Amino acid sequence: MRDLDHPEGRAPAPSQISGTRRSASLRAFVSACFVFIAVVSFAAAQDAEPPKPPGVRITFLPPPMEGTLSLGIYDKKGKLVRVLAREATEKDFTIGLNGLITHWDGKDNAGKPVPAGTYEAKGYSVGGVEVEGVALHGNDWIADDDAPRPARITGLSAKAADEVEVTLQTAEGTTLTAPIKLNTIPSPRDSKEQAPEIVEGRVELVVDEKPRRFPLAEGETAIDATRGADDRLWIIVQTPAGREVRAFTLDGEFLRRLAYAPADPQPRRILAARGTFAERWSEQVVLLEENDQLQRVRSLALPKRPATGDAPLWETVLEKTLWRGGSFEAVKDLLRRPDGKPFSPEKEFVVRLINNPLIKDEPTSAHVSIGFNGRGSFLQTTDGLPLRRVTETPHLQWTVIGREGSGKLLTILQGDGAVVEEFRAKKLANMMAFDAGDYEWAGK
Repeated sequence: MRDLDHPEGRAPAPSQISGTRRSASLRAFVSACFVFIAVVSFAAAQDAEPPKPPGVRITFLPPPMEGTLSLGIYDKKGKLVRVLAREATEKDFTIGLNGLITHWDGKDNAGKPVPAGTYEAKGYSVGGVEVEGVALHGNDWIADDDAPRPARITGLSAKAADEVEVTLQTAEGTTLTAPIKLNTIPSPRDSKEQAPEIVEGRVELVVDEKPRRFPLAEGETAIDATRGADDRLWIIVQTPAGREVRAFTLDGEFLRRLAYAPADPQPRRILAARGTFAERWSEQVVLLEENDQLQRVRSLALPKRPATGDAPLWETVLEKTLWRGGSFEAVKDLLRRPDGKPFSPEKEFVVRLINNPLIKDEPTSAHVSIGFNGRGSFLQTTDGLPLRRVTETPHLQWTVIGREGSGKLLTILQGDGAVVEEFRAKKLANMMAFDAGDYEWAGK
């Protein structure tokens, strides 16, 4: 019978059987040794400390108060060279027998190695510092906190005989539109009439299939023009003294003028109601006006009943403003406070903190200011250590802080070029300073 388990197909001799058994036993012994070594090595690895990160190991006792931790590295002159932790919790550190543990790699905030020397680690525990939103200023086109934020008005166009469309754009380049209803009764002629054109600063218009040119005085230039109700022609005119809006008949007869002071937002675009009004108004125009501080869209209506006494000739039906808030200086005159005074920002505040019993209850204070980056704004020490986030508003262009009222509340104003946000901060003294010790950096 063939032995199917043997390579030569025959039964092995007794000596061969004995040798085969010895080889199998030897292989089993060697395998067992390898398993034992692997188990011992694994157990040793479990008992050994994990490899230490390169740099300086920093161990400290956190202050005995609830809150987040901000920790920085300072040189011997007291200058902040590295933010190690901002609004961190104990979970962001390694918990050791002698306190919380973190590491510093010997680099500054820019990622560059610092010179060899003695450095100090210190920071603050920030407790219940309260920050609340108060208001949005300078953008009437934002419906709520989650709505898109248009940063500028780019155009005004006739959407229909009784509707004007405002075109806006966000800082990211997204185009938005907003309708303005004129509440007129459209006329059949509205869709047939040709809109006026500006040619070399003059207004050209086709009336009854005949071209007409409306001359202006020497030194005057037409900026924009539109047809309105009752065969009216409205023109924005640039004069040597400034801009104004004029109304003419289609025969060229001057009817009325809407004047602007030099400091007022100046008219750039005009559209007029083309239909008729069922009641109250006889005419209505929509204007896009602007200057260095703001842009606004106004809808002005002329009552059928003439104004009497000191009442204005025109009534404002709608007015929506958008501040050009690229800097605090650009909008500070518009940011009048409830008492009518301008907002006065301050560079820093000295805040007396809660004493830390771990440093012998020595009186401590912090110099606090406001800072921002691409991810939002935050309260910080004046040397740059972040303490408490205020907002996560991206694309901020400026932020200021000031004391108002009793002085216990701080007002924070910030702008992203689209809107000015106002916040109120209180309980800044609910912080505690701590010292994490001195450390030698070899400069490697």
